[in-house]
Amino acid sequence: MKPEVKQKDIASWIQKAGKTEQIREFQYPYLADFYVKIAFGSRAILNQIRQLALEPYTDRRTRSREERLNDEKLQLGYAERIVKDWRGLDVGKLDGLIPGTTDAAVEQYKLAKEQNPELVTLPLEDIKKVEVVYSIETATELMGNSIDFMTWVVEMAGNAENYAKIGAQKEKEYENLKK
Repeated sequence: MKPEVKQKDIASWIQKAGKTEQIREFQYPYLADFYVKIAFGSRAILNQIRQLALEPYTDRRTRSREERLNDEKLQLGYAERIVKDWRGLDVGKLDGLIPGTTDAAVEQYKLAKEQNPELVTLPLEDIKKVEVVYSIETATELMGNSIDFMTWVVEMAGNAENYAKIGAQKEKEYENLKK
């Protein structure tokens, strides 16, 4: 006998799942050993991020009220809701995401060392090994300055298949344990 399930119950399950945060770690394909924790972005979540990034403005020519997308707010929304953490990113690898970052870091480091030699003790050759620690501000800047990274994050977050595999894999592991 089949269990009785109402369609509105199924609809509420879908709605709840669309609002539930599921996080998975992925290796960024263009940098070795750089892993990013990305939350699943259901259509509802991605639309919410987009809606928060819309700003009203008045078109001077037509004098009509319109909306335009604020890129900075969109990047901040993705950094807050989608990119949850990362590991394996250092200053040297940043050049793979944003060319010229290492040179800028070295120049800034040299300037800081000239101004306060007793405070800056890290050898110059080790600047590339400095870890880039995850923060919402850093993630926002990375999303805003690397089209490849932003595109990859959005693709990963919006692809339900990337998150469905976790459940299927756990079920398979559980079945193997029962044998």
